[in-house]
Parts: sequence; structure tokens; C-alpha cells
Amino acid sequence: MKKSLSISAIIFFTLFLWSCAPKTNNTTTTQPATNSPTMAPEQNGNNQNSSENMGNTTNMAQYFIYTANENDSTVSIVDMKSMKTIKNVSVGSKPHNVQVTPDGKYVYVVESGNNSVTAIDTSTYSVANTIKVGMNPSHVIFSSDSKTAYVAVSEMKEIDSGDMNGMKKNGNVYVIDLAKGDIVTKIKVGYMPHGLRMTPDNKYIYVANNDSNNVSVIDVSTNKVIKTIDVGKKPVQVAPTQDGKYVFVTLNEENSVAVIDATSMDVIKTIPVGKSPIQDFATSDNKYVYIADKGSNNVSVIDNSSMSVINYIPAEQGTHGVVISKDGKNVFVTNTDSNSISVIDTSSNKVIGTISVGKGPNGITIVE
Repeated sequence: MKKSLSISAIIFFTLFLWSCAPKTNNTTTTQPATNSPTMAPEQNGNNQNSSENMGNTTNMAQYFIYTANENDSTVSIVDMKSMKTIKNVSVGSKPHNVQVTPDGKYVYVVESGNNSVTAIDTSTYSVANTIKVGMNPSHVIFSSDSKTAYVAVSEMKEIDSGDMNGMKKNGNVYVIDLAKGDIVTKIKVGYMPHGLRMTPDNKYIYVANNDSNNVSVIDVSTNKVIKTIDVGKKPVQVAPTQDGKYVFVTLNEENSVAVIDATSMDVIKTIPVGKSPIQDFATSDNKYVYIADKGSNNVSVIDNSSMSVINYIPAEQGTHGVVISKDGKNVFVTNTDSNSISVIDTSSNKVIGTISVGKGPNGITIVE
């Protein structure tokens, strides 16, 4: 009887071990599909705008994106290799715009609430210097040798309603010697000067005067206005093309862009775009201009040959600042109300991802 029980136990134990062993077969397991390089993420108001919402961006060049975060008085620095914010630098009140110097050594922050511009050292990510200017500065650009800064200053306070507090005053473009930190001169322009950029030949500066509905043209050699061009309602920013032929001006209250012929310095066309356009930027090959339409949360793409919009690219909430990489492969757009950057692939004109930054990002620049 005992011998029979022992045999039964051995058989039972053998069957138990066999049932627990892993099974093998010739069936192939299907892997989850991955996004294609041009696939855009789903766009909706609930997107958390994190660096995980990225398409195939493994071939992104090594450079850094800086954003001026007006709602928390910081500048975010994004490493485009890791697609993440690596540092938030505390700066003065209400940083509105950022711009890298041509030599790449500094990024200057325009602090509209502090009436100043602050330099961030791009090698240490730390504040290097602060220069006081007039009331309510907005944008800054530089001479090609990185020695001189030009700052658009309103000289009057903007209140929440969008009207000016008190009597209107002409704004100025402050010319600053960066080595000394001294104001060399002030160039009187229109009411509420906002965006400004220099032409590729470094001869002229175009200034969008938001409250006088015109653009001032400054001769850099004399630091004097040589022409004032009526463009339309509420110009915000200007975008000269690299071939020197045109300057595109966003008209916030007309939902359009005015095109200035750079030779005659006259408006030759007005192009309808999305709602409430803010910043614009021309591609280095002179083919396209990208416009951030804050009121419709998208980016308009203008074909310069046809002078018409060929695409509207959905972004996140409150599209504002625009910059394009030197290789022309990517457009970066700040989303003020979503605290993020949208990354656009120019080969497909689709958003391939979003990156979280500080609160209320406005201006944006690239250090390459």
C-alpha cells in the first residue's frame, strides 16, 4: 500500500512540474506601432504639453531654446537633444522677449515690468548684467558685431484694457553700448513701439508701432528715422526676408499681414491670416513666413511666391512667439496660455510635439 502511494505521489509531482514549464511555439508577437516622423500629436485643450508628447525628433540638432515667461518672471532654457527644460532662470518682472546676440554669448531678456534688459550668459546659464531703460520696453535686437543693442521702449504704461495710462507719448528705440552698459542715444518712433528687426544687410531697422498703426524705418548709420509707413491696425512684429526683398508685418486687429517692398518701402499687399497674429518669422530660403495667430491658436504659413496662406497649423492655447532653426527644419512657437512650446516639422508642416516651459511664455530665441 505504501509503495503504491509513493508511485502515485511521484506521478503527480511530475505532472505538476510539466504544467508549470513555459510553453514555446512559432507564433510571432506583434509589437505596438510607433509614430512616424511626421505624425502630429492629437491637439486638444487638455494636452499637458510635456516633453513626452514628442514625435520622432531624434535627429534634432544640438541647440538650446530660451523662452521669456512673463507670468512667473523666469526664462526657461530647453535642451533640444533631451527635449526638456534644463533650467528656469529668475529674472526681472514680466520678461516679455528674449534675443540671442549674434556671437551666441548672451541672451538678453526684455523685462517690461522692471524697465530693463538683462543678459544671461549662455555658457553658465546665469545672469551677467542688467541695464535700465525707459518705461515698458518690449523687444531687443543687436548689431552684427554684438556690440550694440537696440531696444523698443514705449515710454508709457500699458493697462489691462489695452489703452494707455495718461497722454500718449512717442516711444523710443534705445541704442545701447553693451560693453559699457551706457545708453548712446534714443531714436524717437511712433506710439507703443513693439517688435523690431534689422534687415539682412544691417542697414535698416523696421519698428512696428502698435498704437500709431505704422512702421518706422531707421537708418542704422545715422540712427535716424528715414521713413514712416502706414500699414494697418495694431502692428506687432516685423519679419524681413533674407534676400532683402520684403518685410512682413503682423496686424493684430486686422487678422492679416502687411507686405512691405523693401526697395520702395511701401505696402504692396495685405494677406489675411488667422485671428490676432502676434509674431512672425521668415525662413532663411526666402520661401515662407510663419505667423503665430494667438486668437485662433494656430500658425499660418505664407508662401512668398504666391503671397498667400498655404497652411494653418493647429498649435496649443495662445500662440505668441516664433523662431526658426538655422537649418530651416523646425519652427518653434510659444503657447502663452498652455505654458509650452510647439515644435513644427517644416517638411510636413505638422506639430511633432510640445515641451513644457515656465508660465506665460512670450518671446523665444535659439542658441545654436
